[in-house]
Amino acid sequence: MYDLRAEKIQFFLDNNQDAFPTEFKGTSQIVDIIKNHTTLKDAEHSGVEVKIHGRILNGRSFGKLSFFDLIDNSGKIQILVDSKTLSEDESVLFSKYDSGDIIGVKGEIMKTKKGQLSIKVSTSSILSKSLRTLPEKWHGLKDKETRFRQRYLDFIVNPDAKQTIEIRSKIINSIRQFMHGKDFIEVETPILQPKAGGAIAKPFITHHNALDVEMYLRIAPELYLKRMIVGGFEKVFELGRVFRNEGIDQTHSPEFTMMESYEAYTNVNGVIEMVENMCSTVFDDLELSTAISFDEKNADFSFPWAKASMFTLVSEEVGIKVEFSSDFNEVVEQLNKKNIEVNSEINTTGLLVYDLFERFVEEKIINPTFVIDYPVEVSPFARNSKNNPSITERFELFAFGSELANGFSELIDSVEQEARLKSQAIKKESGDEEAHVEDMDYIEALEHGLPPTGGLGFGIDRFVMMLTGNTSIREVVAFPHLKPEN
Repeated sequence: MYDLRAEKIQFFLDNNQDAFPTEFKGTSQIVDIIKNHTTLKDAEHSGVEVKIHGRILNGRSFGKLSFFDLIDNSGKIQILVDSKTLSEDESVLFSKYDSGDIIGVKGEIMKTKKGQLSIKVSTSSILSKSLRTLPEKWHGLKDKETRFRQRYLDFIVNPDAKQTIEIRSKIINSIRQFMHGKDFIEVETPILQPKAGGAIAKPFITHHNALDVEMYLRIAPELYLKRMIVGGFEKVFELGRVFRNEGIDQTHSPEFTMMESYEAYTNVNGVIEMVENMCSTVFDDLELSTAISFDEKNADFSFPWAKASMFTLVSEEVGIKVEFSSDFNEVVEQLNKKNIEVNSEINTTGLLVYDLFERFVEEKIINPTFVIDYPVEVSPFARNSKNNPSITERFELFAFGSELANGFSELIDSVEQEARLKSQAIKKESGDEEAHVEDMDYIEALEHGLPPTGGLGFGIDRFVMMLTGNTSIREVVAFPHLKPEN
């Protein structure tokens, strides 16, 4: 098949046609043609001539008539080739086109007798010759890995796949415009970093040849963005990729997109309010319903969203009242009576509650919920609560059992921050690969004074998943990571 198609390139050259020309100036997009000719009657000719371009698919012939689907970036329309009215040269030219070729056509807008809006072709030209055949019924191919490996084919013949990426772009643009409208400035911080900081995660490691130092792909832009707040930028955000050398599953990818923001002179409550306003703007901009169906579950995304204490949620789920001040050993004893296992490495009530939350509560949160009252042990960069130093002014936003966002009142006390990072460093030395490194350069920045600040990390990929109904993160990423075939 490849050789047969390749031979046709010579035909185009022999007939003074470049099989790969540099341009084609069309007059219309398919979506506009469809929109502007809804009133045409069956078998009616509009008298309007247009020039359009696109990829041809699904050719079929009935005597002297041939029909093709033509798709461009905006939509699909039928083109009609009538060999009775087409010149002999044009008829021969059209016979050399194959499904998958990109062509330009000139013709009249009309409706067929069966009511199909069409372009009756008068002239055409090849714009790019396709040397390989397209899959005829992509939806019948059950190997998802092949879809992701040849994603460009998926986009060509699977409109839903292409639409998901288009919606993703609109969501990101809506978020970006919202942030600009709130007077945040968009900045770019290093992707290659000398220390992997800003999150508890395992990093990717590389080597900088020119500097002869080990570098890390960032696991978060957090610490550099907060340095900018120290430097006098009161509202900053970054939309970009972050990298964590961890597992792959339906909701996790080692490379994903985050929006992180930091605002001086606000706290966790201001961040929660901003998240709701930002998400509400996305729903309005994209004209989305707040009744969301995802993974065979239904959720109400109407605003405002619920708030719930982690300790309350855990207490309700395990049937034991656990408070900030609960004695660790007493809680363990009660859990044992209920045959709930406790990890032997856990030694504080805060860590225990967090572990129980992850094991028993998280996946059951369907409606959007801001979970608050996070233990200090798992929140190294969050400010302690004024009312209780064992918890922090932090939230995580959950929906459909997945985390969407993480935010808090930033810890701005450099002495306290240094103590927490030293504690994390001890864990790292003991073999905890995900523990945070001790970053004295960041501590020095804090010592110059970080104003009261509210920070946010918002996961773009999972948000897109929920708004598009895709249950795999690979569906919302243009080119997801796959293991090499060989």
